[in-house]
Amino acid sequence: MAQPNCAFNHLALSVPNLDEAVEWYTKLFGFRVIVPTVLAESGGPTAESANKIYGPELRSMKMCILSMGNGVAFEIFEYIDPKYNGPKKRVDWNPDTYTKGGIFHICVTVPDVDAKTAECIRMGAKQVGETVTLTESYRASYVQDPWGNVVEMLNCSMQELFLELKAVG
Repeated sequence: MAQPNCAFNHLALSVPNLDEAVEWYTKLFGFRVIVPTVLAESGGPTAESANKIYGPELRSMKMCILSMGNGVAFEIFEYIDPKYNGPKKRVDWNPDTYTKGGIFHICVTVPDVDAKTAECIRMGAKQVGETVTLTESYRASYVQDPWGNVVEMLNCSMQELFLELKAVG
């Protein structure tokens, strides 16, 4: 029996400042807030579930859930206790950034790659490499958000891109 083609449900991002990240992603990509910022603390209504997932060491965090255009959720977390211990500033893009393993970028479909890249830069992003023309119709660009997370932007779906690439040989 064939396995079902499972849908991508959500992704989660840990940042040092939840409010700044929510503002950045909602303004730039139009992601919509579906669960406003929630403070979860030990002893609170979500403590039992959080302890089962994270362990008793997690005492306090804030989270907000956004919805992307295709219904995929985008969770943003700010860990308070224990405190976020990721990069305090964006790390320079280098081979270690993409060879260390794990997820190293997300991709968002945008109508105009060049315009959205320029807008991201105006709002604190740093472009990674150059914007590339993949086919006659499709372009891609990568930026690092203000916290160093890499966001690719394509003006088509992956299916459209690879169908066109296959067609042109």
